[in-house]
Amino acid sequence: MEVNFKNNGDSYFYRFIGINDTKKYNDELKTLQFKSSELENTCLIFDNEVPLSGEMELIQYIYNELQTMNINDMINQDITIFDDYQVNNKFLEALQYVVNLGICNENFFNDNVRNNFITKVIVWAYTYAKSIDFTKEYNPMCIYYGKIEKHEIYFLILLYKMGFDTIYINPLKEEYIEEIDKDKLSICKKSMQIGAIESFNERCEKGNVIENVETITKQIQREIHEDIFVNTGIFKPWQFRNGFSKSVLLDTIVEDIYIYYNEPAKLRDGFEVQGDVVKVPTFFYKIDGEYTDRAEYIKLVSHCLESYSLSNSNTLFIDDGNISSDEDLNDDMYQLMFCQLSDGTFDIEEIKKLDIYKFKKYNEVLQNFLLNKFNEVIKRDDLFVKKLDKDSCLKLLVLVLNLDKNIIRIVDNFDFVYNIPKIVIFLNKEDILSDNMIMLLAYLHNIGIDIIIFNPSGMCNLSNIIRNDKFNLVRLQKISYETTYNKLILSLAKPSVFTKLFKNK
Repeated sequence: MEVNFKNNGDSYFYRFIGINDTKKYNDELKTLQFKSSELENTCLIFDNEVPLSGEMELIQYIYNELQTMNINDMINQDITIFDDYQVNNKFLEALQYVVNLGICNENFFNDNVRNNFITKVIVWAYTYAKSIDFTKEYNPMCIYYGKIEKHEIYFLILLYKMGFDTIYINPLKEEYIEEIDKDKLSICKKSMQIGAIESFNERCEKGNVIENVETITKQIQREIHEDIFVNTGIFKPWQFRNGFSKSVLLDTIVEDIYIYYNEPAKLRDGFEVQGDVVKVPTFFYKIDGEYTDRAEYIKLVSHCLESYSLSNSNTLFIDDGNISSDEDLNDDMYQLMFCQLSDGTFDIEEIKKLDIYKFKKYNEVLQNFLLNKFNEVIKRDDLFVKKLDKDSCLKLLVLVLNLDKNIIRIVDNFDFVYNIPKIVIFLNKEDILSDNMIMLLAYLHNIGIDIIIFNPSGMCNLSNIIRNDKFNLVRLQKISYETTYNKLILSLAKPSVFTKLFKNK
């Protein structure tokens, strides 16, 4: 959340939505509050509302005057709020813009409703902007934190058009601005996490003023990074450690597994970097049946498990269908339901306070990544056959919080640009995956993990839970109800000398 307090040119209008790191976020708000206090008579701060504190007599007077005014020509009406002619004229131009925008967007029921809106904006300008010193070497500033109503958005736009550097901050969600700001006056900076709104002062009380002087060494390091690693296709290790992944399904044929499966993300079709978000092209395959030629089937399974036996492997192999623990779901669900926010997502900071939270031993970046990926999954309406209801969301959250440690480790070792973590599942005989495990697989794939499911019997149906277009399904030449991974391993073994001798005879 970088703010320039010495902007002598055009004003800016930024919206900061969401949180990256709660502690850093509170520190940034505290610093913003502290720096703002140094701007004598040039800064407005609104905390979850713009109070309408004008006297009733003034409000009624402005409302009555509007009855005789030409609303389409506010600039030439007899309205004087600011003593400085140029400032007042700029206010009238901004007011005309906001009035026109409001009429276009809101379709006011009648003139009275319209005039109520205009009266409120003028009263706010009189109450809050009249005392602002417009003669300073820097632009005046307006900071609005928290929930916001539509009329308050129009007021922010008016201030911006008057020359205020305008900042809207909401740790939880975007509200109305995109549908109102038709001319794209504001620029949105979104973070992947969310947090409870609280109040500006409450958050500031939890933060500390950032006193950070960048060293010469740090400056040089940053410049080298910008010159070499930004927009060049060259990436340094863990460049996106504080970023986010976006899984993109590779729509391929089985033969492509031999070509792309062991390739790093940056060499796969569809790889892309947008800011701190890395699009990771991934496999999600369910392979039913076997090839008629058993050797060909063994070759395919072996290829997918090539890296499994290597040290520091990023591949997990599961041959019993139990991907992770799903015990004690109901007990844990009860505790988690109180962490749910009004938009359906969950407050990750509240989750961390619970006794059932087991991620505390892991680094903060990994914890936030896993929890925010969960929030991302439950907000999606294109992943599951049926959008997750409240119980399903709670159930999935418990599953995530009880992730097998080996899964957490391969995620922790996931450098989005390079080697992609993999989960290979072999379902023996007529084994299937439970609905819980299928739901968890959807979450893991959303992280950017390659998932290959070998299902010789073809009896496991992912399509009951996950939409058909979110994974690849292929049916090989024959269905086998007796194949197990152990039998397959035995057939992988090379025949002994004695076997060859007997065979020759």
